[in-house]
Amino acid sequence: MRVFLALLFPLLGWGACKEVRVLTYNIHHGEGIDGKFDLERIAKVIRQSRADIVALQEVDQRTRRIGGVDTLAELARLTQRQPVFGKSMSYDGGEYGNALLVRGEILRHSVHAIPTTPNREPRSILRAEIKLQNCAQPILMMATHWDHQSQPDRLAGAELANKLAIASPDLPAILAGDFNANPTNSAVKMLSGTWMISGAGAELHTFPVEQPKVQIDYILTRPASAWTLRDAKVLPEILASDHRPLLATLRLNDVRLH
Repeated sequence: MRVFLALLFPLLGWGACKEVRVLTYNIHHGEGIDGKFDLERIAKVIRQSRADIVALQEVDQRTRRIGGVDTLAELARLTQRQPVFGKSMSYDGGEYGNALLVRGEILRHSVHAIPTTPNREPRSILRAEIKLQNCAQPILMMATHWDHQSQPDRLAGAELANKLAIASPDLPAILAGDFNANPTNSAVKMLSGTWMISGAGAELHTFPVEQPKVQIDYILTRPASAWTLRDAKVLPEILASDHRPLLATLRLNDVRLH
């Protein structure tokens, strides 16, 4: 009977996933505040965080300014996670955008351009359906980086993130990235209507790195019934990038979506 119930249980719900550790980190193309390009420092942060899912922003792929290095392949090797890159634009002989590193399997992925105002930097959302090693239920994971000056572009990023999540109502979702907006910004508030902001109300200041004064990096989840936040904190790395990394520890609850 116990064997039968064990086989039947996954069919009745998602099956709780006790711990999902999510890290978001703007890596400043791998260059630290000392001016040195050093991916090992970034990889060390990831390894020490024990993150199951890592969302990265400002990722260079084979650009001249980093000597043609395949950043994502190197970070995947150094951290033993599966990589996927989301190109936002061509840059300096290579590519530039967002990325994910996953302790598990990337089932499928796509890149969605955020509508931008004229003469602004192209921005995008990297969307991936992933299967973690310790979870039975696939997860919708999105990584993004919003414009630092244009509020209409930030609002467009929030609208697109909502649209992509609504299009997959059967998947528990996580959105992470550098929003270039503080928690009172209307683009962040647009998300907070349907997303849970990890650590909302806490002083999770991520920028500038040496003496952080504002939160502009976020990890969000939806729907509320699917996730329980255990902890959200800013990690004390002050050299490897111009942002501090943000880590959330979550529980994926045993519920069913429609």
